[in-house]
Amino acid sequence: MNKVEVFLTEERELQRKFNETRLPQIQLKARVLRELDTTKRSFPARANGRRSGRLLAAIGMVVSVIALISLLSIFPASAEQLRKIPVIGKVFEGNVFDFAGDRGIVIGQKSGLASEVNEEAHDRGVTIKLQNALYDGARLSVGYEVVSEQAENLIFLENVRVSVNGVFRPDAALSAKPHLLDARHSAGIMTIDLDEPVKEERFELELLVGGVSGMKEGTQSKVSGEWSFKLNVENGASDSEYVSLADSYSKTWKGEEFRLTGYLATPTTMKVDFLYSGNTDWLRFQLKDDRGMLIEMLDTALTVDKKGMAKGTVRFAPLAPGTTSVEVMPFHLLVGNMDPEKVTAKLTNDYPIVLSQGGVGEVIVQNVEFLQDKTLIYYEVKGKNPHIQYASLWLETPDGQLFISDNGKRTRVSDTSYEYILEYPALDASQSYFLATLPQTDIALQEELAVSVAVRE
Repeated sequence: MNKVEVFLTEERELQRKFNETRLPQIQLKARVLRELDTTKRSFPARANGRRSGRLLAAIGMVVSVIALISLLSIFPASAEQLRKIPVIGKVFEGNVFDFAGDRGIVIGQKSGLASEVNEEAHDRGVTIKLQNALYDGARLSVGYEVVSEQAENLIFLENVRVSVNGVFRPDAALSAKPHLLDARHSAGIMTIDLDEPVKEERFELELLVGGVSGMKEGTQSKVSGEWSFKLNVENGASDSEYVSLADSYSKTWKGEEFRLTGYLATPTTMKVDFLYSGNTDWLRFQLKDDRGMLIEMLDTALTVDKKGMAKGTVRFAPLAPGTTSVEVMPFHLLVGNMDPEKVTAKLTNDYPIVLSQGGVGEVIVQNVEFLQDKTLIYYEVKGKNPHIQYASLWLETPDGQLFISDNGKRTRVSDTSYEYILEYPALDASQSYFLATLPQTDIALQEELAVSVAVRE
């Protein structure tokens, strides 16, 4: 399946995704949008029929990849400085699931639910390595690395054909969360969605990759070839039960209706199915547990029929053990209601240092430690959309042209707070630095449409 199916929706949706997990603005963005728009016009109309937000997190990572690639061409004066900072090699620890995975994937691997793959294929000077696979009934995730002998910045797998137990699955939809490690090496996680879940406790997955691609200085780089894989995958949660919900799990308000139709709770994913009648522009969802904590949204997908009824699925990180009930609330992104200017503050010892992210909230830096082998930034996010806000914090030099990290290695302190630790390589504490963020897209919560449901353990 071509990458276009995954990453292209309508133009304003693409624009919104580039603005969502915000890094410093770069001039390359407009060139990338034009490039993708050209590809979209040549793609069949069915790519637009399914308005998918499955790449909410993935596009954010694309932004960070593009930002890092672009720095070397946009800011040549600081390019050599950037190369001297071993940021990406430092944060990549060799395990793709641990490096690029969301909370659910990391939990799944640490709990022994992932299948070790360690398969690789080589063609046209490009080696693709598959490292781990994780299936829980709600999603199938595979960790991959791309190593290129000549072409640079290859991060996407293209034209992927999927077969399960020897049967081709045309229903399979592919998304990806890629990271560029260096010009010839990338790592990421691809997620394969299947309309019909696999029931077997163990199954054979066949993947045929027809190309790899990426971006370099605003133009697409691509290598066509054939990389074939066969791997055995354990069903990590074959005993998880899908729960269908009655019509009573619904709310109406001012002519709009939101209804939960079912859910699947696994050790690595919370999947919720829904119907929505009303304004579906920039429609997203929040999930709150019985402690009042928001659960990270992974992705969402919906289709809208001729009557304006949306039917879809939204996936979240797994619930904390012992959760007995959840609340699902729709919200709309207020696209366009945002100041594009970045917010900076000089790094001093006068903590806390507060940076506004606009109407959505703020990020509060509590401390910065300059250690011998790394630099740690301790910070907290407060606001309406913390799982998006947290990714928009970085360090830069006083001239504002050197970004110390692509997106850093960010670790959440606990699931009862929105506090994080951002890790950089060891930096010189005697130098001057600025903390920076960008205002995030504000959201309009639809509290009147919030629906609560008891969750089976």
